Amino acid sequence: MPALSNLPAALFHHASSHPEEPWLFRAEGWDWRWHSWGEIARRVQAAAASLSAHPVGSHITFPYTARPDAIVQDLAIQAAGGGAVVLRNGEPVELSPADLIAMATRIQDQLAPARGREIVVLSGPLELAQERAMLSWATLAGAAVVLEPDPGLRVATAAWARPTLFHGTAAELAGLRQWVEKEKGGFLQGRPRLPFRRLRTLLVTDYEALAKEEDAFWRGRGVAVLGMSDAAISEKTIR
Repeated sequence: MPALSNLPAALFHHASSHPEEPWLFRAEGWDWRWHSWGEIARRVQAAAASLSAHPVGSHITFPYTARPDAIVQDLAIQAAGGGAVVLRNGEPVELSPADLIAMATRIQDQLAPARGREIVVLSGPLELAQERAMLSWATLAGAAVVLEPDPGLRVATAAWARPTLFHGTAAELAGLRQWVEKEKGGFLQGRPRLPFRRLRTLLVTDYEALAKEEDAFWRGRGVAVLGMSDAAISEKTIR
């Protein structure tokens, strides 16, 4: 990952080097649309300019959903020198640029070197520590992001998008396994391919709840299984 001080800098870095490369994917009815690094960077710059009336360091709260507009607003607030504030259990919580970079770095440190561009699915409210950490990591690492606002569709969307990295609960992993087992022609005789031909890492939010046979199923197919504790992320990064 590039050594950058904040997430807007990471966005502009990727937009400068790969302006037309797709970054955010979203559903529009039955179709999927994508937004490039360059497009999102231009939208962030425009939104940041509209926030110029706010003094530097202002705290700005807005709904954190897995949608392009929310991500643009988040990055624009940071680019304008403001503090993006989330509401967690009714209490405002601000994540500083250093907090967000620390989140991303902590995830990257767990992962094996990428063999290509990473692909991840984000779903649900981004005020959740894991979702915020994954978005921060994807922004810094240049990973493609598939946005699914409905957490109940995370597994189905992942099965469609065929990500390289999946994060979720032990129960969601069990649901994803059903999709893997139904996949036709996904494994070679005697030597199984990676599930969906490219899934190589699982981050499990409640690793202690993962059954041993479930863990063995994934590892037997060449997928790394790692724990991702919400408490470990929030206690160390959220002030």
